[in-house]
Amino acid sequence: MQRFKTETVRRVFPGLFTVANSYCGFLSVIYAIDSNYLTAAWLIILAAVMDGIDGMVARITRGYSRFGVELDSLADIISFGLAPSVLLYTLYFHQMGKVGVVISFLPLLCGGIRLARFNIMFTGYEKENYVGLPIPMQAITLSSFIIFNFDIWNDLKLPQGLIPMIMFLSLLMISTIEYESLPKFTLRKDTKNLVKLVIFLLASLTIMLFPRLAIFPFIFIFVLHGVVRWGWHLLHHEEDEVANIPISD
Repeated sequence: MQRFKTETVRRVFPGLFTVANSYCGFLSVIYAIDSNYLTAAWLIILAAVMDGIDGMVARITRGYSRFGVELDSLADIISFGLAPSVLLYTLYFHQMGKVGVVISFLPLLCGGIRLARFNIMFTGYEKENYVGLPIPMQAITLSSFIIFNFDIWNDLKLPQGLIPMIMFLSLLMISTIEYESLPKFTLRKDTKNLVKLVIFLLASLTIMLFPRLAIFPFIFIFVLHGVVRWGWHLLHHEEDEVANIPISD
């Protein structure tokens, strides 16, 4: 009986953060509709924090379950698909007619495809790499960009480059470009993980000190790092193929 209770708590506890994730996303939609755009953007970022804690708690407690995976995907589509789309539409694109609707719909559409692909490709709970840009990263990038621009210009006008960025991030989500997972919090002799952990901790400290200005640059560097890494591997793979072509007489 005691073992059953322990097992139940172990599986339910991470789900509480998943629910908190979806609740933040739902609140973001409400605030965006009420024209509280910056609060809506911050709630999306808070949802991403809850999503990260959810995964961390699940790893620590070994509270994995297929139900948890599906619930997490539903929470993610609310917080990182629907909420950013509603925020973009209500803040920038509601006066653009059908074009504005389509542009605003892209994060929700491509985020849904990204999550569906993740679920059907699901092979285990420990991931070294992700295929395509993770949907929370896309949502944080867009939300922090809005906050970043407001902090610099004290204005919520449509920033230059936002529409190309939306299209770029949406394509990355449904691409096959690999993105590295976050570092494991361990001091084992793993040089690569240790370097990632140090960078992550330094970035987190900077973000805590300067949240409005630091989140967007760090997240966008992560986004671009995946693209550069993919291009580098692609280039070297092609060079290896050329080098291996037999030379005929």
